Amino acid sequence: MTGTAASASHEIIRANKTYGRALLTLRVLVQNRRKEKTPILVFGSHAQVLSKVSSTDAVQRGRTPCNNVILFTRDGIPRAALGVARNPWDNHPRLLVPHFNTTELQQASPPGGRRWDYSDGIVRLKKGDFVVYQFQFHVGDDDTICKDWEALNALECFALPWAPWDNATPSSFIALSLPTLRGPPLIEFPDTPGRLLCAPFDHAAVNHYFADFLENSEDAFLRSHIGPDSAVMLNTIKNTTLSMADRLLDRVIENGNMDVLLERLRACGRDDLVEKLLQ
Repeated sequence: MTGTAASASHEIIRANKTYGRALLTLRVLVQNRRKEKTPILVFGSHAQVLSKVSSTDAVQRGRTPCNNVILFTRDGIPRAALGVARNPWDNHPRLLVPHFNTTELQQASPPGGRRWDYSDGIVRLKKGDFVVYQFQFHVGDDDTICKDWEALNALECFALPWAPWDNATPSSFIALSLPTLRGPPLIEFPDTPGRLLCAPFDHAAVNHYFADFLENSEDAFLRSHIGPDSAVMLNTIKNTTLSMADRLLDRVIENGNMDVLLERLRACGRDDLVEKLLQ
């Protein structure tokens, strides 16, 4: 890639720090278990996570244009709510709908008609229906928060808005009635009020799950969670990837393209890598 397109891509990478360890991926199962038979609409792209009070500043260190952070004050205390991260290239929310009930979905071809809008994660659930979402939130900063447990321990709760649906009102209109972690909606409809499902993070469970990693090593964690054979395979893949990267760098040097590589790294905001390569 060269010319204007390359420059634009480099600018996106630099401005949004797309190379950093900053995205927390969550899989969330949502089921309509209400007593009423009225279907509901779940609005995936409006999902948020609320940082702990003690982590309000920390979750902003890696802030970029696509973070989707909302700052507000509650009881005189600054708070930060992080919405679903946006893809810096197309500005779409970073979410997927991998399963609906027991069906594994192909994102491009929803079965049985248009029951949802994949781009915004809007899903219609009849009583008993369930859906699995995959969300990405820009929580980390590639430094103090760059591991899953660090990101999870910086958060207080997960929130997902939903509303009863009459099978007729446009979802875009209902979206105006959705509350957020910051407060009430722009418009309130008495008949179909938007609601917010909140689930707190169990930090004791998080620390227990990652205990082998925290107290021993990554290898110990892999062996206890996926088994010795799979751990060996993953470590082999990791080492092979590092070896391939070394060989690729050697080829760049042999072909006299080191200056080009350094120039592109600088254009992407990776002065840290440039410094390492020049050592």
